[in-house]
Amino acid sequence: GFKTLPEEEDEEEKIVAMVRALNLKSLSLTDQEVSSLVRSGVPHVHRSKVWRYCVAFHVRKYRDCLADDYYKGLLSLAREKQNPASKQIELDLLRTLPNNKHYSSPSSDGIQKLRNVLLAFSWRNPDIGYCQGLNRYSIALLYLEEEDAFWCLTAIVEVFMPRDYYTKTLLGSQVDQRVFKDLMSEKLPRLHNHFEQYKVDFSLITFNWFLVVFVDSVVSEILFKIWDSFLYEGPKVLMNIAFVDMNPFPMRQIQNKRMFHLEKVRLELTELEAIRQTFLRDREISRPDSRTHFSDDEEDN
Repeated sequence: GFKTLPEEEDEEEKIVAMVRALNLKSLSLTDQEVSSLVRSGVPHVHRSKVWRYCVAFHVRKYRDCLADDYYKGLLSLAREKQNPASKQIELDLLRTLPNNKHYSSPSSDGIQKLRNVLLAFSWRNPDIGYCQGLNRYSIALLYLEEEDAFWCLTAIVEVFMPRDYYTKTLLGSQVDQRVFKDLMSEKLPRLHNHFEQYKVDFSLITFNWFLVVFVDSVVSEILFKIWDSFLYEGPKVLMNIAFVDMNPFPMRQIQNKRMFHLEKVRLELTELEAIRQTFLRDREISRPDSRTHFSDDEEDN
């Protein structure tokens, strides 16, 4: 009188029960547990969904007040008007990920998508336009649709990174190099002293790491894990060394250091500009005849 199940059906029920248990468990995960899972690396099959969720979370304050066709509107603008950044964007497209099949030739599918993303971004941020290095964020297009990749770039530049990170002076980028030097001095004093002893300016190496978040600097397997944590937690990712060995350093500490060095770098840039202006003025004074050579048209006027 007892109902029995074939062995295969019994196994199937066990799997369904396990799935339900995991779903329940996922609903009760703490933020710390989620962070630990993300830091371990998001499985390839789930990465698109996780990255899309992370990007949407970080830019929702912008998207909520914009029309659904906002991105399409930027593309229309890019087709109708010439953008000052267009020429540099075109020069950099094929330099992006030349070893990846999606970017290896002008006809590759990733090239047009990246062109659209960069042009749309340049219209959204005319004060930046295009800065060399922004093309490296094409890494997002390997897992995200074109419009989501645009918002990913927006999240990185407008949410994650400090102001002036990608402007002509790269002010924010310079500041972060000094913050990094401070952290190295605190967390890795022997290595820091070694560099100091031999007068090694390690920013020549690390500047690019920060500017493009390790794209081209590490193998893809590690790069994607860095980006998993980067898109989830923001710009304080140094993998296991940062998360475990060196003890975590909170964003508040990083922000305080940024503010301290920001004022110093601004002052230095102001002094450099004053020196430049003085030099130009002195050069004009030392060449008094330079103003006396006019074209025929200028003399007529």
